[in-house]
Amino acid sequence: MKYEPIRASVSPETIGKVTRLFNGSLSDILNELLQNARRAGASVVNVTTTPQKNGLRITLDDNGCGIDDPVRVLALGASRWDAAVANGEDPAGMGVFSLAGKATVIESRPSSSSDAWRIEIAPAAWTGDVDIVVDRSNRTTGTSVSFVVPGVDEGTAENALREAVQFFPVPVCFHGKEMPKKDFLCGAIHVEDWRGSRIGVFQGRTYHRAPTVNFHGVAVFARLFEIPQIGKQEMHARIDIGHTPELQLVLPARKEFVENAGLDALKVACEAACYRAIAAQTSHSLSFERYRRAAELGINLAEAEAVLNAWEPDIADNESGSEAGQRRTITSEEFLMDAQEAHFGQIIARALHGTPIRAKLVDRNTAFEGYSWYDELRELSDPTFIVHADGTIHTVDAIAADPPLPAISAAQEIHLEYAIKEQGCSTAQRERVKADIVLTFPDGCCSDGIEDVTIAYVSSDSLQPDGLVDLLDNACFSAWNDSDADSWDTQHDRFLRDARELAYRILVGENAAIASQFRDAVARIMWTLPKGKSVTIGFTHDSPIDVAVSDLEQAT
Repeated sequence: MKYEPIRASVSPETIGKVTRLFNGSLSDILNELLQNARRAGASVVNVTTTPQKNGLRITLDDNGCGIDDPVRVLALGASRWDAAVANGEDPAGMGVFSLAGKATVIESRPSSSSDAWRIEIAPAAWTGDVDIVVDRSNRTTGTSVSFVVPGVDEGTAENALREAVQFFPVPVCFHGKEMPKKDFLCGAIHVEDWRGSRIGVFQGRTYHRAPTVNFHGVAVFARLFEIPQIGKQEMHARIDIGHTPELQLVLPARKEFVENAGLDALKVACEAACYRAIAAQTSHSLSFERYRRAAELGINLAEAEAVLNAWEPDIADNESGSEAGQRRTITSEEFLMDAQEAHFGQIIARALHGTPIRAKLVDRNTAFEGYSWYDELRELSDPTFIVHADGTIHTVDAIAADPPLPAISAAQEIHLEYAIKEQGCSTAQRERVKADIVLTFPDGCCSDGIEDVTIAYVSSDSLQPDGLVDLLDNACFSAWNDSDADSWDTQHDRFLRDARELAYRILVGENAAIASQFRDAVARIMWTLPKGKSVTIGFTHDSPIDVAVSDLEQAT
């Protein structure tokens, strides 16, 4: 059998399915009809509404060039616009079919003729199974499209029209009053022309699916280019499309770009526009990689501003969030510090408190590697605690103690050792400062409670129960988030009670720990005691509870 060449074609059966192919929202219908009016050269579009029994009749009337042949209206996919429109916008020839299934009346008079025509399309006539009568009309040059939308009132139609025309380039009037419009690139910090269109650069991130493309009034979302800055607002690009034939939207919905060379060129242009917008700013905080990318695009930027976050230790409860340290200008006297596990970072910060280096620690941020000011900074590395307890020397890092420490150790001496060195240098200067406490966990695994923490401490005036409670809170508490857990507040209150009991037991003694428990217990019911009353409670572990309530003496 010999095969003959074949060609792609559209089956005549397609027209029978048109009511399912085009079933757009009222906004989609308005957008399509407005686009047809704009392509026809209309200088104004008038929209009116008339209530119907089963909904609302909406009429769009324009003064464009009109349609010479009514057959063109219902020729699916045959746009038959002139060469300028066809080459500039790639019209689909499907716009009127957004009305498929709706009772529609169309009247038109072409500018090239004194004859006007009128057709009335019943809902069932859109499939091509019913003849549509063409009548004469006495309208002026232009086109009107009138259709009925079930279940819609005038307010709904007005709102849909308001949304459809906000970026539309042609004036639109609703019942004689011009609808408000605005520039799609209003608010941009930088605008530049590109191949017949305009690119705008905006500060801040794009909101979810917020329009970034205006196609002659049809606003859609596309991810063109977004550029983050470290510690500053990011920027993003939008485009107001003019005459740029290489940019095409997927037909018939026009909700997204066709992936082609034109779109690739647009994305690069948006990227360059963002970098040019940054170049016009007084400073920037781009990563070094993006700084180099700008140079590749021919945009010379100054180095990123020499600013880093002051180093602050993390806290264990990520849900409550540990705030980053304040941003500070780098003077070359600072030291880079790596992020640490919460329990380890907390005891490092305590050990370094009051030392000259503590105020000079800044967060390491590898995104800045390559900038001269960043590469010149020295770093604090390899922090390790040395614990002398009961004749044994223990080395404690972020993972574990070697050899392991008992659950509670009263140490004779604790030091924090760390290295100060140039970045990338193998030789380092070791420093040592006194410390008074070390926290660690068996096998380096942080616990969700306080029961697994290992504590080695040196008795001193600076280590008091309330301070230890705060340290344990920051270093160890992390709320359970599963559905069976108590609320964050309940979990936190329970943790603090346990931490207070432990802190008083270690640092003061058993009696103080018991007193702490009773203070916590009584504190939960103090609100029941009326003003002017005093309560005395007395009991032993095996006696009845004696409670005496008395009136406070009034001051004379």
